[in-house]
Amino acid sequence: MHAGDDRRTGSPGTEGRQDGRRELIAATDASIGMFVVELDRPWVGTPFLLQGFLIEDDETLDQLRDCCRFLYIDRSRSVGEHYAAPGSATPASSVGRTAPPRPLVEAAAPSGAGPLSFLEALALVRKGSLDATAARRLAGDAVADRPETRSVERELIRVSPVVTQTEAVFDQVIADVRENRNPDIGQVTGCVDDMLQSVKRNPDALLWLIRLKKYDLYSYRHALDVTVHLMVFAHSLGFSEDGATVMGVAGMMQDVGKLRLPERVLQKAGRLSRLEMEIAKSHVEFSTRIILQTPKPMPGLVEIVSRHHERIDGTGYPAGLRNGAIGLRAEMSGLVDTFCAMTSKRTYEEPRSTQRALEALVQMRDVKFSANVVDGFIQCIGLYPAGTLVELNTGEVAVVIAQNRVRRMQPRVLVLLCADKSPNRHPPTLDLLYSPQTPAGEPYRILRALPVGAYGIDPSEFYLS
Repeated sequence: MHAGDDRRTGSPGTEGRQDGRRELIAATDASIGMFVVELDRPWVGTPFLLQGFLIEDDETLDQLRDCCRFLYIDRSRSVGEHYAAPGSATPASSVGRTAPPRPLVEAAAPSGAGPLSFLEALALVRKGSLDATAARRLAGDAVADRPETRSVERELIRVSPVVTQTEAVFDQVIADVRENRNPDIGQVTGCVDDMLQSVKRNPDALLWLIRLKKYDLYSYRHALDVTVHLMVFAHSLGFSEDGATVMGVAGMMQDVGKLRLPERVLQKAGRLSRLEMEIAKSHVEFSTRIILQTPKPMPGLVEIVSRHHERIDGTGYPAGLRNGAIGLRAEMSGLVDTFCAMTSKRTYEEPRSTQRALEALVQMRDVKFSANVVDGFIQCIGLYPAGTLVELNTGEVAVVIAQNRVRRMQPRVLVLLCADKSPNRHPPTLDLLYSPQTPAGEPYRILRALPVGAYGIDPSEFYLS
């Protein structure tokens, strides 16, 4: 395999296809022209940066034989004499040169069990037609001791119908509030529970999905944004399932009171007047009343919603509470609400990058929010959460696909723009954990986070164009 551009940026063809044939062969029987899809050991610690590649030279062949006894190849992605079309007759195994042709192990990748590329996962999600049955068939079940079954690609597929269901439930909540009916918080809780299971498997998937969605109303998107971030935050702090669920429901319900505010206040592009600000603040009381009208509100829900605009220096509202009187959960809710607002496009302000928003939160440390709450959130979210646009030291622009939970400065990224900022027609992936080299021979690294929409990148369109 040449140490050229493919190794540098990751070939788009190495993301894996589901229809290929996997065949296990002895490493000594590997040949130039074979496409390797899996080794007999973890990729980490091997010389191979790409999890799937075409053997193109003797050097790569020698490296494979040195570190492996067996490996899987995909005939449908191999070339020359090693190529076999998907669905063709089982090719002869090269294991044992004197034995009759017989594959040691051969199997077409079953649905949901084969590798699914990130772009393939996004394309499926974007179609919006995945129901729970189709999602399970494609993504399979998550297995505790098999991390690959909890990859962001599979989890995107699994959680997509859950988010669709949540949107439908939230639509009904909005309709109920507008028509003065009591919303069904039990249905909201059910959706939040399902999303929480996804957060426990892989929090990056839901963070990705909410960035992909387009909503006409800021409040609509904001509610889902806050809900997901609150559940991820609560999970990272070790909350119980019940504790994380009430945080998620609070995220969905804390701003529904805004539906009772005049449109001229909600949609005003400039700064609000003093009177308009007082009107806007009343949404907290409206939200609290709506929740109290439901039979048996969840324990703690009213407290979180009614205090999510309180600040520890007493400048919040409606009660001007200070410090410990606010409570940890309400502080977390207020901080996440602030973060999500800063990173979203609003009628009166452009979105900030994740990095700039976290810097702003640091300025509020022990002023508006307790130091431990700010520090805990930064630790949870990292500088580069999934979906963040980043500029690399080559000038290329990429988006974070998945965080590295141990080394958060080295996530896995999809390179969207070339160094001259022209679109990359076949966006390759880079796993910065493995220190891939730039053309200049230095490790790739992230220079800075970019705001949403930088260089005209539309997260709901560009990634899939």
